[in-house]
Amino acid sequence: MFIFKFTLLALGLLFSHNIQAKAPKLVIYTESFAPYNFQNEAGQLAGINHDIVKDTCARAALQCEFIMLPWKRAYHLVQSNPQSAIFSLAKTQEREPLFKWVGPLVSNQTYFYKLKTSEHIVMDDITQAKNYSLGIVRGDIYEMLVRRLGFVADKNLLLFSEADSFMRLFFKKRIDLIIGSDFTIDHQTEPFGYSRDDLVKLKQIHVDELKGNYIGFNKAASPVVVKRFNQALEQLKAESGYEPYIKRYVKN
Repeated sequence: MFIFKFTLLALGLLFSHNIQAKAPKLVIYTESFAPYNFQNEAGQLAGINHDIVKDTCARAALQCEFIMLPWKRAYHLVQSNPQSAIFSLAKTQEREPLFKWVGPLVSNQTYFYKLKTSEHIVMDDITQAKNYSLGIVRGDIYEMLVRRLGFVADKNLLLFSEADSFMRLFFKKRIDLIIGSDFTIDHQTEPFGYSRDDLVKLKQIHVDELKGNYIGFNKAASPVVVKRFNQALEQLKAESGYEPYIKRYVKN
């Protein structure tokens, strides 16, 4: 009887291990872009969209490995790894054929901001933005958009690998403008000892082709995995929506 029970236990453990081994594994790339995705003080990945994607992975029974990298590198790697995805990815006409799309996740309207003490900066119309200097992350979706507004690299457009670099210059008044939103601006200012009260929100960047933040799967990703992820995300939205995730990271 002991041998029989031991055999059943061993078979059960083996069966459980095989189920876990067969669970699809997905590498998910992202960048540091608070409050959507970032590394918290404990060194752990966090954020509105990170938490949504993580919970969706669990619901879909997918093994997900999250890797945070500079945006340009993450965007390159996801296109070369069939078992991968990336978020928070703005959906544009140029990008649409390059990925399998699931979402949208959470996003917010975007504006130009200046320091309140920079009284010389006047923007009555969006076309006046090009009269001032702007700092953004190299390869960011807004690089393409601000170029359309007349920004030129190394002239009035300064490109950096990380946002912290141009934020420091902004607060030293060596860069006139930054781009932000009601969701992001506290996270952009507080690490440098400032708040949104020290800034002035200028004109909104209206871009009809931007369809929010998504998770983009490699074009060769398994249709089964993408379908399971999409179904799990739809279930999450139906049960709780995104508001609980937003409240974790955005001040009222």
